[in-house]
Amino acid sequence: NLKLITILLIISGIFSCTKQSQSSDSAEMYEPSELSQIMRDMVTWSRETKLLLLKGEVIDDVPKQFYELASQKATRNEHKDAAFQGMVPEYLDALEGIDRKDSQQYYYDASIQACKTCHAVYCGGPLSVINQL
Repeated sequence: NLKLITILLIISGIFSCTKQSQSSDSAEMYEPSELSQIMRDMVTWSRETKLLLLKGEVIDDVPKQFYELASQKATRNEHKDAAFQGMVPEYLDALEGIDRKDSQQYYYDASIQACKTCHAVYCGGPLSVINQL
């Protein structure tokens, strides 16, 4: 009985980060929340930034919309949680370091660590992608 409960909790945890909407009449397209979309953009930018840093190039600037992370609406209003709001400054500080062109590799690594820290608490699904950045 305990094993069954544990398995059910694990399975529900896996699916808790995905929006499940099914309609018998027609398939609906998933529309990401504001927070989800900006995070997808952050992943794309981070991949590009990682390659530029590996080549020894300087990052010109961080996309300004990333600084609006704290105000983006989340699927389940996580953006309003004090814990989430408390983690945002760590990421923003890293972005500011990149924008200052001050030890960009260090601040890039700090930005990725900030993502890992937050996703360890909120929606762990993307950690496999983040770990590749």
